[in-house]
Amino acid sequence: MKLVTAFLLGFWLYFGTFLRASPTFAAVTAPQITNRVETVDSKNSLMELASYNFPRSDCPEITSECSQSMQEMPGMHEKQRMHGMYRERGNSEFNNRQVLTRVQQFLVSIPSDYYTVKNIDTLKTLAQEKQAFLVDVREPKEYASGHIKGAINIPLRDLTQNLNQIPKNRPVILYCTTGYRTAMGVMALQMLGYRNVKGFPPSFEGWKAAGEDLER
Repeated sequence: MKLVTAFLLGFWLYFGTFLRASPTFAAVTAPQITNRVETVDSKNSLMELASYNFPRSDCPEITSECSQSMQEMPGMHEKQRMHGMYRERGNSEFNNRQVLTRVQQFLVSIPSDYYTVKNIDTLKTLAQEKQAFLVDVREPKEYASGHIKGAINIPLRDLTQNLNQIPKNRPVILYCTTGYRTAMGVMALQMLGYRNVKGFPPSFEGWKAAGEDLER
């Protein structure tokens, strides 16, 4: 980096006077992007190239001189604005592709049971033999009116603020009233790395309809 910086500084000092004296030769051409490093078509665009490609912390002497000189070039403010807009757009599109890829990978990896404990007997077995951790994701008032024995209450909207309460070393089973909030909670925790989380589709209504004991 120091060698490149010295070369750019020497080049600019040598040609600086000539560039200022010849407006035609000093006309800046549009930058081209190649592998995230910007290049330019004309040799006289050295100052623009240095300003775009070298952070100020790497070569403060060059970039400070470049910035001062570039302000005098016709249309440079607009050029810098467009450059920033295109770079921001490129970063946004790259991030969107990353998110889309992650979501797609997650969806295709969903198992055939869709992270569910489908019946009451299986839930009881997991609770007795695997010490399954039950989480009621309903609101506190709903939980207080009656819940599955042994379940703790963490409302859906508060899941991410209570991750320290959710273990990763044993089965975790979420339930709500009818299953809608359960599905959202399971997906959120799965995407946060909780591979031990499943939902209970019969939910509280199914448990109550089967005549199972409630805890208040």
